[in-house]
Amino acid sequence: MKIRSITAIALGITAASLAALPMAANAQDASTDYNYVGAGVGIGDDVGLSINSKVTVADNVSVRPGVISDLDFSDSGETVFLLPVTYDFNAVTDNGRLLPYLGGGLSVSTEGSTSVGPMLTGGVDYRITDRIVANGAVNVSFYNNTKVNGSVGLGYTF
Repeated sequence: MKIRSITAIALGITAASLAALPMAANAQDASTDYNYVGAGVGIGDDVGLSINSKVTVADNVSVRPGVISDLDFSDSGETVFLLPVTYDFNAVTDNGRLLPYLGGGLSVSTEGSTSVGPMLTGGVDYRITDRIVANGAVNVSFYNNTKVNGSVGLGYTF
């Protein structure tokens, strides 16, 4: 119960932050054309490991495959495979480092019997340096019952 409350608060704050971000492009030319692979903390029913990535496929469009696992590989454990396509908004800060995104795609959960369903995602990338990106995401997956999870991590750009 305690982990669910903490998860709900963290995901609520992240969603509120995304909703408060201005979506209009700023005057700078901050590129959304970068790719990365990274790892971090996955937050859902339990706390675990997340592997995330971003591959740019067109101007402001990316594929962001990821995996979130509670590292319990029994029948009661859960690993979620995510394959969203996102629209990458232009930077919302003057320094061009904070880059929000929204999208949707497919989610596969291995909890109990395998479930497959559509998903929505939203998040932000923060370019710490040219090579290091901090990222956070909230994912809503629609199976027989709706699941919300998220991740916070660091990525290495290439």
